Amino acid sequence: MNIRPVKAHKMNEDFDTSPTVIYTGEYDEENHLMNVYDSSQEQLTKMMGTNQWILNSTGEVFFIEEDVPYFAN
Repeated sequence: MNIRPVKAHKMNEDFDTSPTVIYTGEYDEENHLMNVYDSSQEQLTKMMGTNQWILNSTGEVFFIEEDVPYFAN
């Protein structure tokens, strides 16, 4: 597993004016995003078929902008 930051954009808000939140992304060996965690380490749930993830405790939905894949040397 690889751990790297991902950008989270709150849905239903303008990307140009809403603040970007940095969450933690957990990737598998093939660089597929498997899990996303907020700053308090709460795991978000992926909405199947989309790049959207929901924070279950608040019901907030985020578009996750994945970072450029990182390849170790």
